[in-house]
Amino acid sequence: MRKLLIAAVVASVALFALAGCGKTASSAAEPKDYTQIIHDARTDEENESMLILSTDGKGGFTATDGYSTEMTAEDCKSQADNFILPMLGLTEGDYESLAASVSLMNVRSYAVAIVKPAEGKTDAVQQALEDYVTGQQMSMQNYLADQYEIAKAAKVTTVPSGEVVLVCCENADAVLSSIEEALAA
Repeated sequence: MRKLLIAAVVASVALFALAGCGKTASSAAEPKDYTQIIHDARTDEENESMLILSTDGKGGFTATDGYSTEMTAEDCKSQADNFILPMLGLTEGDYESLAASVSLMNVRSYAVAIVKPAEGKTDAVQQALEDYVTGQQMSMQNYLADQYEIAKAAKVTTVPSGEVVLVCCENADAVLSSIEEALAA
């Protein structure tokens, strides 16, 4: 009787352990909402004025914040393919998903991006975003001193979860910290 009771307890513990493992694995696989992470890291003023473009998981892009209500799916794809991706030095095969907010005007150093690189593309994505920062620094160095200071303080880092993060804006340290915390959660 005692052996039967011990066997039942061991079987119950094993069953609960397996059920717990399954729940943890499925919740860890849920993708992060890069758009929401960027939105939450920014000020209300930036969210009102600066568009965030994101991949939609179907080969297209969606837009949030800024003037996004005026954009069609075709507008979003065009904006990404003709402006945002080239400015950041990224091509379609470089990333699995991304969200980015970039100033299209050459009088402002502003870009915040979270990029999940495609397999084997982390170094290429990191280099592309670092090149963007270098370009901003060179553009602003003798042009707009305040924007040059923002570009000099820009950060590009690969976080432990594998995303490459670009922060080139006012309060870069605070914005980066907010993004890193959200990605780690």
